[in-house]
Amino acid sequence: MDMQTQSQLTQTVSGKPGARGPRFARRTLIAAAATAGVCGAAVVAAPYIVPYAEERLKEAALASALGELRQIEGISLEAALRAAELTRAAVSLIVLPVAQLVAMLGSSALNALLVALDAAHNALSFIHVSTVPLDALHTVVASWQTGITALPITLDAYLNTDITSAESYLRALERMMAQHTSNTGG
Repeated sequence: MDMQTQSQLTQTVSGKPGARGPRFARRTLIAAAATAGVCGAAVVAAPYIVPYAEERLKEAALASALGELRQIEGISLEAALRAAELTRAAVSLIVLPVAQLVAMLGSSALNALLVALDAAHNALSFIHVSTVPLDALHTVVASWQTGITALPITLDAYLNTDITSAESYLRALERMMAQHTSNTGG
């Protein structure tokens, strides 16, 4: 390319006759300096902005989670607490006494059956008849008697652990949500 063609190209691109590359170089230098300044400011501000942004994101996530917990699957926290209290009352006032009564009556009935099985075993042994099936039935009835007397104990343990734990969890959750609401003012 000769000098005249190059001059015409430079004039077409820049709009000025005889203009070469220094003006383009100055613009590039100014843009690079501005970019470096912005990057430098970001580096200086990052230690202050990042923890602030993390804190705001944690608060937003907590607020969102607490909002979801206030009403899970259409059931409010207050309704869940009332249900736990009603369950506790129903188990302690109705289910446990009925289970104790059934255990007492059932245990007495099973005890009478065990006495009858012992008498039958003795009678069959006296006449030298095999008592193996009768002994197996005696073992089954004895295990039933043990199981039926353990039922009220199991229900009482359920009442004292599972329902109490559920109530404690729901109350702690309610306190945490109330504290968060009072801290955020909303």
